[in-house]
Amino acid sequence: MEILDTTLREGEQCFGVFFPIEAKIRLACLLDEMGIDFIEVGHPAAAPSIRQAAVEIAALPLSARLIAHARLDRNEIRSVRELGLSWIGLFSGVNALSLKRYGLTRRALFDRISASVLFAKELGLSVRFTCEDASRTDQNELVELYGHLRELGTDRLSYSDTVGTDTPASIADLQRGLSGVLPFDALHFHFHNDLGRAFENAVTAIRLGAQCIDASILGIGERAGIVALEDLLALSDKGGACAEQTGRAYENSLKRAQELVSDSINRGHYEQRAFAHKSGIHIHGILQDPVHYEPADPALSGRNRLVVLSKLIGRAGLRNVLSRAGIDDNDENIRRILNRIKSEEFLELADAQEIGAYLKQFR
Repeated sequence: MEILDTTLREGEQCFGVFFPIEAKIRLACLLDEMGIDFIEVGHPAAAPSIRQAAVEIAALPLSARLIAHARLDRNEIRSVRELGLSWIGLFSGVNALSLKRYGLTRRALFDRISASVLFAKELGLSVRFTCEDASRTDQNELVELYGHLRELGTDRLSYSDTVGTDTPASIADLQRGLSGVLPFDALHFHFHNDLGRAFENAVTAIRLGAQCIDASILGIGERAGIVALEDLLALSDKGGACAEQTGRAYENSLKRAQELVSDSINRGHYEQRAFAHKSGIHIHGILQDPVHYEPADPALSGRNRLVVLSKLIGRAGLRNVLSRAGIDDNDENIRRILNRIKSEEFLELADAQEIGAYLKQFR
């Protein structure tokens, strides 16, 4: 079983977490020392600092395969190649919810996916494609998508339980449904922990032969997070093999990585993370319909939905907060304000009054 660590991408999407570039470089080195197979370096198009960190990490002599996220957009795909990376992570949902969100027919979406994968391959990139919201996607739709991607030469196929609704039983059912069509050992898995089942789902997937599991240090990630790397390492042969070869070096690398991540957490924000949306892509989705990135209405558990203003916010999210603050949201103003926000490395506001006070400077 392989491990993909996404602390530097998914982890930084967690409310209350930011990594300085130097911390990202150190974390990448520590993860490499632990024998992690893939390290996600972020979504370079999301903010200048993420792009710069990717450049500096790509220049390191690491053994792990480095992978960056990109939307189905030629400029973003080209940017990953220009940064010196050899792996790209493309993603899209294909179920009815996703089609409605994108405003596309199934054929149009498949054409966009095909064009993006083929363009990345033409640039010499290895492609990992993730089916977003796969846990709420009909198995026939998954078979169609994965079969199509294999025909295109996609190097790795990934399944995302985007809102954490999977169970061990549903993972076993997936394995049976794909039997004879797609080998289970050809799949990566990305499990969210909204309902507290990420780890047990990962255990089930591993038992059934999953090729790779995504994880992050301390399990940090969007909302309630994902599988914790520490727990996953305890199940794999990496910890034992590394410890046997290098004595306490492996344990020390893991401990230093945990400390580095822990020191990067704003605990007051972190405690409110369960329904906090920080990624621009996620904010865009919940503004259309919260069901895209929430397993249930937060009010049912006495919580509030938070839209976080940070360097990760996109145009849709910014238009929303500007509108609520009574600030002109024409395209020129959006461009100017967005550039300013994305340059503020550690800006992270979710309280409406704090966001309003910050935005006063743009009136």
